[in-house]
Amino acid sequence: MSEALRSRYLEALGVPEFLYTQVEPENIDEQKINTQCLVIETQNSRSFCQPGKYQDFLLKMLGAIDLQQQDIHCISISADDLSRTLGQYNAKTVLLMSKGLNPSSDQHFVAHHPSEILMNEQLKREVWEVLKKIKTCLK
Repeated sequence: MSEALRSRYLEALGVPEFLYTQVEPENIDEQKINTQCLVIETQNSRSFCQPGKYQDFLLKMLGAIDLQQQDIHCISISADDLSRTLGQYNAKTVLLMSKGLNPSSDQHFVAHHPSEILMNEQLKREVWEVLKKIKTCLK
């Protein structure tokens, strides 16, 4: 069906033009969610996306590298949704905090989940080294 014919049909049905106007390709980036740091976990019963001690600990970790809460976007996904999810964001850095999530860029970093760190404090040093790399990347 041609675009002109489609427009005539929609007009005949009384559908306003703004509901069926297509977005130009150059506007695609404008629809992405902008953030300094996208933090991703796989769906987890100890999620840092929910208020509580895991979220508090994550925010303290990221605060140590001068990230404010408004600079951080936390999401929980299934492991096979990573590439689709990354396409929805325009993030300066991405912090992957679950096993099975692999970095695909120089701006992607992998660290232990806050729940793991709180159970094993020996992981703090390793995570601190990752956080320092994120801070350098954000400069």
